[in-house]
Amino acid sequence: MNPAAYNIKTAPMLYHSGGVMKKFSNLAKKLGVGAIAALILLSPVVAPDTANAKRSKSANDGIELMRSYYYYTTAQVLINEGDINTAIELYKKAIELDPGSALLNAEIGRLYLQTGSHDNALKRLNTAKKLDPELSDTYVALAELYTLKNDVDSAAANYSMAIKLDPSNSKNYLYLAILNVRANRLDKGAEALNKLLLERPDSIMAYYYLAKIEVQRSNYDKAVVYYNKTISINSHFDAAYYELGMMYEINKKPDKAIEVYDRAVQALNKNTGFRVRLGTIYIQKKEIDKALEQYEELAKHDETRVDALIKIGLIHFEKKEYATAISTFEDVLKLNPGLNRVRYYLGTAYESSDEIELATATFAQIPAGDSSYSDAKIHLAYIYERQGRLEETIIELKEALETKENDSELLRLLASIYREAKRPVEAVKTFEKAVASSPDDANLQFTLGVLYEDAKMEQKVLSTMYKVIELDPKHANALNYIGYSYVEKGTRLSEAEELINKALAIKPESGHIIDSLGWLYYKKGEFAKAVSTLEKATKYLPEDAVVRDHLGDAYLKMSLKKKALVSYQTSLSLAPNNKSVQDKVNALNAELNAVRID
Repeated sequence: MNPAAYNIKTAPMLYHSGGVMKKFSNLAKKLGVGAIAALILLSPVVAPDTANAKRSKSANDGIELMRSYYYYTTAQVLINEGDINTAIELYKKAIELDPGSALLNAEIGRLYLQTGSHDNALKRLNTAKKLDPELSDTYVALAELYTLKNDVDSAAANYSMAIKLDPSNSKNYLYLAILNVRANRLDKGAEALNKLLLERPDSIMAYYYLAKIEVQRSNYDKAVVYYNKTISINSHFDAAYYELGMMYEINKKPDKAIEVYDRAVQALNKNTGFRVRLGTIYIQKKEIDKALEQYEELAKHDETRVDALIKIGLIHFEKKEYATAISTFEDVLKLNPGLNRVRYYLGTAYESSDEIELATATFAQIPAGDSSYSDAKIHLAYIYERQGRLEETIIELKEALETKENDSELLRLLASIYREAKRPVEAVKTFEKAVASSPDDANLQFTLGVLYEDAKMEQKVLSTMYKVIELDPKHANALNYIGYSYVEKGTRLSEAEELINKALAIKPESGHIIDSLGWLYYKKGEFAKAVSTLEKATKYLPEDAVVRDHLGDAYLKMSLKKKALVSYQTSLSLAPNNKSVQDKVNALNAELNAVRID
């Protein structure tokens, strides 16, 4: 047989079977478009024999197939270069020359699938299926298409057909299993994997996905068996170690997780991720030294050094080993000066070791806009507050609030500093913002009422306290506050007594509430009751200047002048700047001295 006749007559059979196509595809990738074109164009072709029409037709058919090869192989090169759209156009030309090729239709269908042209893909793949119902790749492509359309039943049917036609292809079992698992059809997923195991008893992926299915079923014991089987077949399967360990962690079995991660560390060269998990678990178990061992190992690797050193620094900080923490954080900043969170940790370590100047300077280096900026400002505020520098404290807190505008806790802190700085109106305005985010918080409303009193906003004080009781009818401090307010004014004493007794029933050992009751008795003229009640209050509040002052007044009404003097003197020692009590002490001293002279 001459070479030309062989090329023309035998090529169509090989072409339709896909053998030549695949060989040309590989050749195309190696040689490129120009070389393939030259090969095809230079291939010997028999000229038409006018004496033999049948032979002429056969030759022409062969020429068309050779031209189809050219378009096909050129398309393969373009696909390899990423030019999918041009490849599709060449596939169309190839199909025009060879419309009966199932493989060409299947492959252009796949390309349409890649470009998102699902309707065209479906049309071409269905054509391929009609031309060759036994081409398994067509069914796989159709399954992928139906998966994208969320048509699980159709996708599963096509994967099943692909498996029937080519049972040795393990990937299709896996695709079918994954499809079913994602659709929460766990039984069907497991069925596909078990069929795969009949074909390939050592399939790692079958055991791996069976483990994942059992985790979803909460059959953790079975999952353990499958994960361990996966690892026994391939001891370097890192995902199996990781998922088994995480399963133990989620189920509150940290010791089992540690065993798994330890196995992974021993089996795998790249084991940094497992050491991270070990470090995390040991910290949770408060086994700090074991955690430290893991992070010290991680610090030996370039890709994990910085993160590991940060953990090491934090561990030493937790252990109050501030000098080591400081040197570690300084090392991190040498490696990466832009890590302002570490700069914040360094400032905190300086602060904890009483190196206040270094702490202040370090916190001040953190720029506005950084995630650690507000935290640094809060620490600076604490430092200044301890130093009595209240105005600077306020400045720092206000700057912190620029990035945490509605932070309730920060607003409350600023309000307390305003109060300490004797700026009651600003304290009220700031605390009102804090309360705005939690208007139904009875305790916040109570504090706001106290601040209203500081600011002499008397009308708002009682209305706010009543709101507290509305929110929490058993808020003893609010009940007592209202009651005591009425006692101080000498009005609505019956209501005051009811409120104070309610408060006392809730907090029977509260010295402040007992004092309110004693002062109520005093205001009602029941001085004996006042004395016994106020004496009881001093047992709970022995160093409260107001209680001692009240008790002195009650003693005086009972003509117990010496006891009154002692009580006033105690009150004055606790609050030396109280002019009213000083006047009482002076008056009683003068009276008692006059009696002695007489």
